Amino acid sequence: MSWLDAVLLLIVAATTAVASERRIAGLVVGVGGALALRPLLALAQLQPWLGIVGALVVGLALALVGRQLLPAAPRYARWPRLLGGLGGALLGFSIVVTLVTSLPIQRNPVEPGLIYYPPRDLPAPLQRAVAESSLVAFGRSVLLFPLLDPQGGIDAGERPVMSALHAWTVIGEPWREQTVRAEP
Repeated sequence: MSWLDAVLLLIVAATTAVASERRIAGLVVGVGGALALRPLLALAQLQPWLGIVGALVVGLALALVGRQLLPAAPRYARWPRLLGGLGGALLGFSIVVTLVTSLPIQRNPVEPGLIYYPPRDLPAPLQRAVAESSLVAFGRSVLLFPLLDPQGGIDAGERPVMSALHAWTVIGEPWREQTVRAEP
């Protein structure tokens, strides 16, 4: 475990706490954000700025729906806070899985089929944190699930979870994409 794991877990804790405070609106934003993740990732694959604008529009729409259209629960009731916290935890988990599966893939110039994830050419302080991170190792298993599963790199009990997370957060086969380089 590294300091990067602590930061990523802090993201989950913060979204859970904020959504818990927002009660039912937090549930709507959390669940809606998690459901909108795949289409937003596909939009960002086409054009990153479209993905950012789309995420802002979806987030604002979900916040307005949660705030205006759903009835407010009594302030003394605990169940709205629990539901909001559940939505926030789901959104936080979604963000973390997306982050740990979105590091760049490094290709070996000598052997074109050999890839490294996480990349080995990150700045020194970040490289050590990424190499020691349990969550980045989990993200590697999610991202490269189709490559690791036939090789026996995934336990039988983890296959359904890894397969679902891969289908939910990974667009296409990023390990096959080639970088286009401009010739001078």
